[in-house]
Amino acid sequence: MKFSKILTTILTCAPALIKAASQDYAPQRSGKLPANNRIFWRHDSMVDAGKDNNVDLTGGYDAGDNVKFNFPQASALTLLAWSAVDWKDGYKEAGQWGYMKDLLKWGMDYFIKCHTSKYELYGQVGNGSLDHGAWVPPEEIDYEYPSYKITASAPGSDLAAETSASMVAASMAFRDDDPEYADILLKHGKELYDFAEKYQGTYDKSITDAKGYYRSYSGFNDELVWGAAWLYRATGDKTYKDKVDKIWDTPYGDLDPDKFLGSGGPISWDDKKAAAYALMALTTGESKYVDESTKHSELMVNYKTTPGGLWYDTNLSMWGSNRYASNAAFTVAMLATSMDANDAKRKEYVKFIKKQIDYIIGDNPAKVDYVVGADPSSPKAVHHRGASGSKGADKGPSENVFVLYGALAGGPGANDNFKDARDNYEMNEVALDYNAAFQGLLAFLIQEGYNVPDPKQTWDGAWPPKEPQPDITWDWNLEADEDSYMSGAPKLSTGSGLKCAKWCIDLEVDEKVLYVQNIWGGKITENNGNKFTICNEYDNGYLDGKGTAQHWNFNFKKPNGGKSSDVLPKTAIVYCNGKANGDAYLVRTDGSGAETYGWEAGVCKPAFLCDGSTPAPSTSKKTTAKKTTAKKTTTTKKAEPTSSSCYGYKCCERCEVEYSDDTGSWGVENGDWCGIPDSCNEPPADNEEKHSSGYPYCKSTTEVIYTDDVNWGVENGDWCVIKTSGASCTCWAQAQGYQCCTSTSEVVFTDESGDWGVENGEWCGIKNC
Repeated sequence: MKFSKILTTILTCAPALIKAASQDYAPQRSGKLPANNRIFWRHDSMVDAGKDNNVDLTGGYDAGDNVKFNFPQASALTLLAWSAVDWKDGYKEAGQWGYMKDLLKWGMDYFIKCHTSKYELYGQVGNGSLDHGAWVPPEEIDYEYPSYKITASAPGSDLAAETSASMVAASMAFRDDDPEYADILLKHGKELYDFAEKYQGTYDKSITDAKGYYRSYSGFNDELVWGAAWLYRATGDKTYKDKVDKIWDTPYGDLDPDKFLGSGGPISWDDKKAAAYALMALTTGESKYVDESTKHSELMVNYKTTPGGLWYDTNLSMWGSNRYASNAAFTVAMLATSMDANDAKRKEYVKFIKKQIDYIIGDNPAKVDYVVGADPSSPKAVHHRGASGSKGADKGPSENVFVLYGALAGGPGANDNFKDARDNYEMNEVALDYNAAFQGLLAFLIQEGYNVPDPKQTWDGAWPPKEPQPDITWDWNLEADEDSYMSGAPKLSTGSGLKCAKWCIDLEVDEKVLYVQNIWGGKITENNGNKFTICNEYDNGYLDGKGTAQHWNFNFKKPNGGKSSDVLPKTAIVYCNGKANGDAYLVRTDGSGAETYGWEAGVCKPAFLCDGSTPAPSTSKKTTAKKTTAKKTTTTKKAEPTSSSCYGYKCCERCEVEYSDDTGSWGVENGDWCGIPDSCNEPPADNEEKHSSGYPYCKSTTEVIYTDDVNWGVENGDWCVIKTSGASCTCWAQAQGYQCCTSTSEVVFTDESGDWGVENGEWCGIKNC
């Protein structure tokens, strides 16, 4: 089977938040995109999210629209993190573990930003009505996107507990590779669960705009159990198991909407009951949890299907049938993970799981691989604004201009029928929660040994996307060429698969021989003397890569007369997909061809996918610029708390600050957060000069043992800060897992950390001098 190939396609675009697709994980990234972004047609968007409340809410995303709905986003990320915890080997075998961590961190960093204080969590960015009234890619949003939050007075237990679950699950996924980041996530997860439990209510009563899109139908009991179950697994703290049992053991009536046991449906972005059954069974092995998970698994395995074999519920599956089939199989797979490999029942479960995945990736009556970009049969018109290259679901070319690699299309109807159309929301919607369980099941099946390598994919459009030839043709198409004026309707066309959803032209005329009287058909967006920028917008400006011409019109005056061949510009700059974010080409207006302008084409698009070059440092590698306790274990600096509690937490024994917020400064000791006491900020009795970190300056040594934001030395068995003069240099890159540049000072890339260079094919930090 092609499980590994499909998983690679899915993780090509790595998430963030809800209703999108898995490959749509990178296409679904909002904010300032990293330089290693693998989706060439996605660019920075919503970079001022949260400005209405003076907070930074950049990052994350939702679906094919442009609202960031955090509730379903958190649900998707919890499932993704869970699969990373228990099916890590599957991701590693597919060569996707690094991308998986990158995916998770993008979402977790966003949630950290959303958790602005202990009892305050932002749960949505964007207004559903405003957004659904506009069909534009996120890079071109020109309407307001307000931010909404839950607080102690306007609670949302379901949202807070689900976000907690996602962060705690992710902390387990990061525990081995980045324990410091894992600790940060666990701290937020504990606080958010406390918030969910202490101030109870459904989030859609506080964030009312969400009610029309992601209403919390199942209440919040399922999320309270789900969140506690994750905290119990991550910490082993029995108090969290007690919280699970408090709801688990309550004898709710069959018609009580808060009833927790006996779920008759699959998990979803709203309903977490069956996920909690499986998680508790996996964590404890206790019979009451295993029995409940087994009962539910039996129901899912023996549920009705389409004639072709896809799990199908008449009420649920009419909108996103592939999603629900994957969700039904996901909890079965998690239970199977805890079972003996030779168990006959386990083998039955794995057979069911494999049947669902086989169906989704092409073994179905429609002969459709529902993963976008995975096969020539894959859907080509999924419901997604950015990929469409159009101004409406029912406008523009019938196929999307851009390929949403890895997105899982909604799926077939009850009779295995499927219609690939952008306005077919029920069958062709895409979303993060559509992909989440499906992606995990691929890792599960790879881990089970079912992956068989595919032959090399050579069909047009296979991943990775290839750089089209600069095949652009210009024809002036003169309609009149008199002594004093000329007019025409210049034709522009592209071939070799070079698609431009819209385009712009930079045209410079010689005012001595030509005067622009009028231009129409394309909009003049810039005019500076004899320089003009002419743009044609979506739909009516689509260049299809097949030679179909688009045109604009002009009237030029010729004050000195002359032939057209003498006075018309010989070249023009054409921007494929707009001037702001498109690729520039120098086009010869005599029809003899074009070449790239200001950039170098590679084999793939972007080039680093194929040429072996190193993309800019990924966010997954630079988790923090702070020094970690693991790197400086010899310190003897002691804190002297004046009470047993610091901000409601245990007081730190040392003064090493890992994180600061409005409450105060925090440290990490024994894997948990502690408050930095006031004594750490008091001047030493001996008036010894100290650095702001609380460590003394070195008295004699100048030997640098370790470098982060300062240079560290060791004196008398303890760490000290080496003072720097104006002429000295500091290197910050080592704290982020990179080497300092030793021979180069050429800046190749700059981010918030500093300047980066390249030595021996690897990124290095350029010292600050």
